[in-house]
Amino acid sequence: MCRSREFDVLVTHGWGRIAYNIVRSLGRRGLKVVLGTDEFQGMAVLSRYTAANFRHPVFVRHTEEFLATLKQYLKRYTPSVYIPSEQEVLLVAHAREQFNGLETRFPIAPFVTLCLLHKKDTLAQLAASLDIPSPETIVPRNLQDIIQFAREFGDPVVLKRKCSSAARGVFYVTQAQMVSPNGASAIHTLPFGEFLVQRYVRGTGYGVSMLFNHGKLRAKFTHKRLRERISSGGVSTLRMSVQNTLLEEYAEKILREVDFHGVAMVEFKYDEKLKRAWLLEVNPRFWGSLALAIHSGVDFPYLLYKMAVEGDVEPVMNYKTNVYARWIMGDLLARIQAISHNGYSSAAPTPPPSARVFDDFEWRDPLPFAGQFAFSAWKFFRTLGSRPEEADVLPDRL
Repeated sequence: MCRSREFDVLVTHGWGRIAYNIVRSLGRRGLKVVLGTDEFQGMAVLSRYTAANFRHPVFVRHTEEFLATLKQYLKRYTPSVYIPSEQEVLLVAHAREQFNGLETRFPIAPFVTLCLLHKKDTLAQLAASLDIPSPETIVPRNLQDIIQFAREFGDPVVLKRKCSSAARGVFYVTQAQMVSPNGASAIHTLPFGEFLVQRYVRGTGYGVSMLFNHGKLRAKFTHKRLRERISSGGVSTLRMSVQNTLLEEYAEKILREVDFHGVAMVEFKYDEKLKRAWLLEVNPRFWGSLALAIHSGVDFPYLLYKMAVEGDVEPVMNYKTNVYARWIMGDLLARIQAISHNGYSSAAPTPPPSARVFDDFEWRDPLPFAGQFAFSAWKFFRTLGSRPEEADVLPDRL
């Protein structure tokens, strides 16, 4: 085993395309990356850009074991920087003191900051205090609160868990459904106090990604969603690089207010005719459409690494627009699901080949794409289509 400073970066939760794009970004720069994966393995473990890998426990089901294993391998590989790829950033930030004394740098925000942004009720309060528009929001005490809210703001209303991402735990409910026996029964299956209700706003999905160095903006990138797994929203399967000054001002304002450190992606709905926006959520971590930012000229993983090692980086505020990125696997799965559910949002412009890149495929690195299919099939049959380690309510558990 390697005991010297041979590795530059250690990445965890290496299951999907987020970790793969982090590894691919750093590996292209000549950095040596060691990848941690759980029992589901993952596509990045097959990448030519992964120098070494190890197994760690599923971080939601076995939190203490995950932290102990992470500390063990940080000591063994002594990387310069540790980068969590997804929701485990919350767990690691909460247990940050356990890693004191290690030489590895952790370019992440404090736990209290991550929770403030990740939890939708506190985020809505913060947005209101900064005059950043967001959908009207309540935390209902009972069914009558929801009915009254719908009467005031119209159908449908949106029910969301306080802590969720990628449209998990999101439901659209009409007044008719609320008063029907089945609809009322379904609502009561959600524990009151753990979800909120928002007014439904119409618009196009946009994301503003940013890198901050202790409250100072160091990089920004904006993308527009063109196609999603389901028509009502969620994970995008096709998107393009754009610029939107209004959204970028809102995103910078909210992240600067909390003295943010690290990477985050701020999601909006934007009415392109009225030029009006609503803040939806903040993902204070890396995001699924990361490949588009990298290919457009904002290499967030490398910038984060360099900022952690050198203390700062030169700001990157300009990038190529009209670049398209597609998640091939997600697009195919969405088309299959649409056969039975008719929920696939297929309308989108066809990008020119010269402006097209992929989240999950590269000719020089084909094995992760093939492995993605095998791992997804194995995961589906083992868990009947759901990953048990999703950490949507992690802050409430800690």
